[in-house]
Amino acid sequence: MKRFAAPALVLLLLASGASAGTATSDCVGSRAAAGIDSAEAAQVEAVHVDSTGAAPAPAAAPATAPARAESARVVSRYHAPDSTLITDLARGGYVLVFRHAKTDWAQRDADIVNFANRAAQRNLSEQGRQESIETGKALAALHIPVGTVLASPMWRCRDTATLAFGHADTTIDLFQKGRVSRAARLRMLSTPPAPGTNLVLVTHQDVLLPILSLRRDELGEGEALIVKPLGRGRFEVLAQAAPADWIRFLHSRKL
Repeated sequence: MKRFAAPALVLLLLASGASAGTATSDCVGSRAAAGIDSAEAAQVEAVHVDSTGAAPAPAAAPATAPARAESARVVSRYHAPDSTLITDLARGGYVLVFRHAKTDWAQRDADIVNFANRAAQRNLSEQGRQESIETGKALAALHIPVGTVLASPMWRCRDTATLAFGHADTTIDLFQKGRVSRAARLRMLSTPPAPGTNLVLVTHQDVLLPILSLRRDELGEGEALIVKPLGRGRFEVLAQAAPADWIRFLHSRKL
């Protein structure tokens, strides 16, 4: 388990991600500010996002570099949840931080300005879609209560969330980097959810790497970190769960 507790460290992280001249918290500022996997980076214009995740008629974005193959798996420092933690999740009070489910790496992000343009984004593969559905069914069958579900406005995150949990609200803070959005993510991780529920976040690995000190691809596609919010900018990562872990616990309950 890794505890994130020092306010001074939090302030240092926020300062290191600051972006001078940012006009609002709801805009993507530049390539450095786009909260996406590094291979997905493209030239990005400032753009406001409405509650549906769509953006107003931007200029066409230039194509990104050719899509790369999915990276080799990095062994995580976090263990899978045990039965005690699964029982605790059923009482609520945690944050489940999902990286979007498995994607089709033959696709690429040619337009990360207009979030409504699904055809110009890397989307979930059929395996990713199926694993999202199975994950949601397993959590429901394990009686793990899900309250608010927040997702990046990119379709792979929105689809992961809606396939698993049936609903999601989009937020730019789970997509872009920069001081304001990083502070918002820290609040999401450290603020206890409504009593008797768990908060679900569905996002990209790059916006998590500096906050959680993760190595690239340590959190695989479709996997979740189980976080205990401690308030006042503090939180503790307790475990990491793959889709198969949720299903494994469900099967063990049925035996």
